[in-house]
Amino acid sequence: MKNSTRGVLWSALVFPGSGQIVLNHRKRGAVFALLSIAAVVAMIVTVVRGTWSGLESIALQGGEITLSSMGAVAASSLKTVKTHFLLPIALLWLINITDAWYTGKKTPGGS
Repeated sequence: MKNSTRGVLWSALVFPGSGQIVLNHRKRGAVFALLSIAAVVAMIVTVVRGTWSGLESIALQGGEITLSSMGAVAASSLKTVKTHFLLPIALLWLINITDAWYTGKKTPGGS
């Protein structure tokens, strides 16, 4: 298998940055992996904070926190994630795959 194909498959199917690591570009792969991890952590923190503040708001207004209200608040927080995080993560993923392809092309046996 060509290096470019192997790099793309690893980066697309395993984890961002893994294609670069397989192609012995460890620093570059680590950067993509860390950026991806940071984006996922930021996404999780946003959902937890949004859900927490929504539940606090319900409690301060004297409302009852039920399973359905928790679900509604979490769904509202997920909308924030959808609008703020999905496009940047998708772009990071595509840039990572493209970089793995170019990196594979540059390495011996990569054509």
